[in-house]
Amino acid sequence: MAATLDHFQIIGQEATINAWHSLIQSGRFGHAHILSGQSGVGKDALAIYIAASLNCPDASPGACGVCPSCTRILNLEHPLLHLIHALPRRSASQTDPLAGIKDSEMKDITAELSKKAAWPYYRLQIEGANDIRISSIRQLRKDIYLANDPGAIRVVIIFEAHRLNIEAANALLKILEEPPANTVFLLTTEYADRLPDTIRSRCAMHHVPDLGWQLIRDNLVEKKGLDPLQAEVCSRMASGDLTTAYRYAEDDNSVWLERIRATLNSLATNDYASVHKQVQVLCDKELENDDSRQHYLSLLILLFRDVAVASQNPETTLWATQIQQINKLFPECNSSAAVHTIEQTKDALRRKVHLQLALTALFFDLRKHLRGIS
Repeated sequence: MAATLDHFQIIGQEATINAWHSLIQSGRFGHAHILSGQSGVGKDALAIYIAASLNCPDASPGACGVCPSCTRILNLEHPLLHLIHALPRRSASQTDPLAGIKDSEMKDITAELSKKAAWPYYRLQIEGANDIRISSIRQLRKDIYLANDPGAIRVVIIFEAHRLNIEAANALLKILEEPPANTVFLLTTEYADRLPDTIRSRCAMHHVPDLGWQLIRDNLVEKKGLDPLQAEVCSRMASGDLTTAYRYAEDDNSVWLERIRATLNSLATNDYASVHKQVQVLCDKELENDDSRQHYLSLLILLFRDVAVASQNPETTLWATQIQQINKLFPECNSSAAVHTIEQTKDALRRKVHLQLALTALFFDLRKHLRGIS
């Protein structure tokens, strides 16, 4: 099983996959399913695996990953596989989703789908693709009601189904009410509650759970060549999202760890000048931007969460020496209040408040929380 799943690049989700296997074997598979869960947990990868499982001649109830059918599905090129995703709005056509799209844009779309085929956790980044329009569903309707090979199962995967606009959702509903034979619909989404109730009522719901940070860490070590400490930083900041962890892995987190240690040393003293220096660095437009500041604050949150759990899980701490020092010097440290304050600051910076004032207030509040002062 593990070797088979390697072809589909799925990590974790063994319980979810076993549940799908049981469902396929039961003979009560149904024609429409919603796979919901946060970004980066493998919903799209699972949908591709399910499509392959339904058509693989060499494995049951799963997919072998190497037969011609599996290979074509993995490449997103199988004639039985229909992909629906957001596209740029280039014309008012109600029947042709590609109407008005230039050749250069079509090349970009093809390139994005190639990236998706190479790594199913990849998020499609198609410029101007904000919603799934009715033309895509009408084109689908033309295609799926054509004659099909006996015994073959046509699979429709709708990536980010919450992007269906109202017209497209209503058109899809009509198909789900009278689905063609031997056709299965798989809708993946982070926001199942944004789908119309009428769509959800006609689909079986499947929650895809978050990935454990240890699992993501090990994957980063194996696939990206990160050292375990760097991989732990990325995986824990990603909060169960493999795609985000890979993006974090592109940065040198050792620099950030040193920054956090310097901040902690400043907070632990009564030297207000050093705090001012930390603020000035974070406000320097040549050194920092909005994303880097958010990254820094996310690491600060991890630090104070580690302070809270260090006694129970010392092996998961990234700053063992510093945390031991905090617990020794500041036994009254209010870690939960510190985390809350940092989260408020992250939100405030997103709303473009005065940067220097917000960061100065943050550091002075963190001084108080270290000392247990309310």
